[in-house]
Amino acid sequence: MTDKERRDRVRVDTLRPIEFIVKEHCYLGSIRNLSGVGAFVDTPQSFPVGEDISMIYSFEYEEENRTGQVVRYTSQGIGVKFKIPGYYGHNEWPLNTD
Repeated sequence: MTDKERRDRVRVDTLRPIEFIVKEHCYLGSIRNLSGVGAFVDTPQSFPVGEDISMIYSFEYEEENRTGQVVRYTSQGIGVKFKIPGYYGHNEWPLNTD
């Protein structure tokens, strides 16, 4: 099963700036793709899988504050799974029907 087949929510390709905090240090990066359950963040920093992360970014003209956990690391960035799925308190994000 591919990563895409395992995803149960639609990921939206994007490129938006992000500030994130890991272990009380602030970093800058860019969100490459986003869903209601997670995001991939372009960053030159490496963080271990399981590390907690707090993120601040703009989404649809509003500031979004999310917390999550690093679930993947590549040379291009980190995969983050949000602790609470959904946007703006909505738990529903389009399901992946592919």
